[in-house]
Amino acid sequence: MPSDNSYRNILKGTAIFGGTQFFTILINLIRGKLVALFLGPQGMGISSLITASMNTIQQLSSMGLNLSIVKEVSNAKEINDEYKLSLIIAIARFLLKVTACIGAIFTILFSNTLSKITFGNNEYQWFYVLLSVVIFFTTMSNGELSILQGCREIKKLAWASVIGATVGLVIGVPMYYWWGYKGIVPAMIALALANYAFYKYNSHKLKILKIRFLLKEQYPLIKNMLLLGLTLMIASLIGTFANYLLNMYIGRYGSLNDVGMYQAANSITNQYVGIIFTAMSLDYFPRLASVSNNHEKIRDVVNKQIDIVLNIMAPLCCMLIIFTPLIIKILLTEEFLPIIDLIRWMSIGLFLKACTFPLGYISFAKGDKKTFFWLEGIWSNALNLTINLISYYIWGISGMGIALCIIYLICLLTYIWITKQFYLFRLTSSNCKLIMILLAFILLTFFLSLIPQTTISYICMASSCILCCTLCFKNLNIKLRFKEK
Repeated sequence: MPSDNSYRNILKGTAIFGGTQFFTILINLIRGKLVALFLGPQGMGISSLITASMNTIQQLSSMGLNLSIVKEVSNAKEINDEYKLSLIIAIARFLLKVTACIGAIFTILFSNTLSKITFGNNEYQWFYVLLSVVIFFTTMSNGELSILQGCREIKKLAWASVIGATVGLVIGVPMYYWWGYKGIVPAMIALALANYAFYKYNSHKLKILKIRFLLKEQYPLIKNMLLLGLTLMIASLIGTFANYLLNMYIGRYGSLNDVGMYQAANSITNQYVGIIFTAMSLDYFPRLASVSNNHEKIRDVVNKQIDIVLNIMAPLCCMLIIFTPLIIKILLTEEFLPIIDLIRWMSIGLFLKACTFPLGYISFAKGDKKTFFWLEGIWSNALNLTINLISYYIWGISGMGIALCIIYLICLLTYIWITKQFYLFRLTSSNCKLIMILLAFILLTFFLSLIPQTTISYICMASSCILCCTLCFKNLNIKLRFKEK
């Protein structure tokens, strides 16, 4: 029986979550088209502002507990301590009820203020009163999702993504058709209730004990979960603020057109390879958290994850460089063709991000709040903002892609040094070689795209991509033995 951290199980988790994310993206594309049809530009604007408000309030309401819960549940599951697992789940549900109630009450009490801040008037006050229901059930369902994630219930999590996307399409869109923009919040309530019911049903099927606890006795555990969650939340808010400053700078010293171009490029790359990063965050973190107290096991988990992910990402990055013009024409319009160079630069940066991403979780999985905060909250965001501002000033919109490459190259080197010093982590020599070889293929494909003669350029790029795909398939076949299966 293969271990939970074997190559086969790593690829299985990535494939399942990646597949469901791909399905979710397709459903959301269909939903987006229908919403645009039934609501029009004004309705979509209202929907966007309400959704942004909801996400911000819900993020504050959850107090970053989600990953904190995953970490504690994964640890208890790994040592097979049924009592500790049941106790952690009971504490997690108690904390979630408290934070969900706080978020819902805050939304009701400040509904008038939120309407004025968001829309400039109080006409949408009742939207925010109803939105309190969404805040409560979304916070609760995300908590149940974290419990399932910590218990490694991969199939249930995958089904949840499918059901959520389907409910949003089947129930939400008819509400838009019948009620117009007045159906926005009811559709959000229906989706939140459906997600909560599904997560609650599946998490209650877990074999856990019914435990009552005293807050005083469990104060150290509660304090640790809250502090870890708050660290994550503050780091995330700093990132949101840094992104806001960046967009404001581009809009003020460049143009709103550049802001739109940059967001369109981000949207395409997130839809294209964001699947892999989402799959990693759902599948990889629980496995890493479960062995967080053992340096040798951490090295094994992280190196295997990097090995698998890079062999998947490299061909995707090469193909993104080749097919960028076609992807833009399909997902956007020909007005966005000027971002071809931007996306091609971003393809290189995304590969470097894939190298860095598994290393970034180590400090959080180990509960090292101070290191995580300074790395993810301060250092990464300060570097991201500074390099992007300088690159945009020098190279314009294409500089944002160059910035992504520089940022993740610096982050990769920083994370390698920090994890070696603090946690005795080191990349295997085979992974170091793999990074260099696959990066060389991506760079070759990129520079071949600069050949003026289009036909020759695409023939050369295709040849490079085929060689890269062949090498990656061969590497995966050695680890996973596809032919035997």
